Amino acid sequence: MSNSRYKRKQYFIKKNFQGKLILGYFLFMVVGCLIFVLALSYLAADSMTVVYSNNDLQIGQTPLMLFKQVIFAHWFVIVIGAAMVVVIATRITHRVAGPMFNLERSLDFMIDGTLDNVIYLRKKDAGQELAAKINQFNADLSSNVRIIEKRSTNIQELLSSYAVLNPESRSQDDLESIHASIEKQNQMIGEIVNKYKLLDE
Repeated sequence: MSNSRYKRKQYFIKKNFQGKLILGYFLFMVVGCLIFVLALSYLAADSMTVVYSNNDLQIGQTPLMLFKQVIFAHWFVIVIGAAMVVVIATRITHRVAGPMFNLERSLDFMIDGTLDNVIYLRKKDAGQELAAKINQFNADLSSNVRIIEKRSTNIQELLSSYAVLNPESRSQDDLESIHASIEKQNQMIGEIVNKYKLLDE
């Protein structure tokens, strides 16, 4: 029997952020509908409308009659439409909130000195270019740190070689060779460090 469990897709990753976006989409729809109704009411303010409903003949101003019909006859359409807006907005915000969560987590790793985290996003997720640049930065910085580590090890080995030399048998050539090698390794480290513009203390 397999121990693997179905992992339920989590649509609410950053609840505060997604909640604000969903509310924004919903309010945008409501305000848009209100503007449409108000514009229609303004344009039809001087007209009368006759409505026949449930064996009842009603006469009234067009804006008021339209408003009543929209509210009472089509309330379920409004509710379904609002629910669809919320569902669609949830899916859209998920495509933004998920990448934001991954990007923030990767930056947290970088702050802690962990550079081996790779950001993986889905094809339709937002932030593809930013994720690629962060991944590239981590790869480049990791490579440079490895080079510095290697040069530092070389310097340590050269210093150890110098330490084991017999003071009486140390020749000027040996000392100059070790000094030149240390200087070369240090220069290579400096070239890497100089690539970065550091924040002033």
